[in-house]
Amino acid sequence: MTPPVQRAGPLRVSAPADVVRAFRRETGWRDEDGPPPTSFPVVWMRLPEIGEPIRAAAQEIGLPVHEAQLFDYARPLETGASYDLRLEMRRQSDPPRLIATAEIFDLSGAFVARVVSTLRLIDPATVTPFPPESAS
Repeated sequence: MTPPVQRAGPLRVSAPADVVRAFRRETGWRDEDGPPPTSFPVVWMRLPEIGEPIRAAAQEIGLPVHEAQLFDYARPLETGASYDLRLEMRRQSDPPRLIATAEIFDLSGAFVARVVSTLRLIDPATVTPFPPESAS
């Protein structure tokens, strides 16, 4: 049986100047002023309407562990702009994964970017803990 695909959106997101500056600073850019970096959409994962469905879908199976991320841009994001984001989540069963694809459009409906996050779903009950370190 093919796992169901879940969709959300369009969800309105934005790239305010203060958030872009903070993201640039926190991710090691020398100059805080500048356009949103390619990886900026990860900021939107903190929004409850985006992050919660992803967390809920992942937790049904196990602990989500970041496996891969892809950023595919038709054009760069702009500081101060708003966008519509459409989220699609689908599962793979072997190995267990959750693949979250976000498509980003400007407010006229033109495609801007696609971001794909692949999360490996680990069942904590199947993980063998490290043996304790011996005191030598």
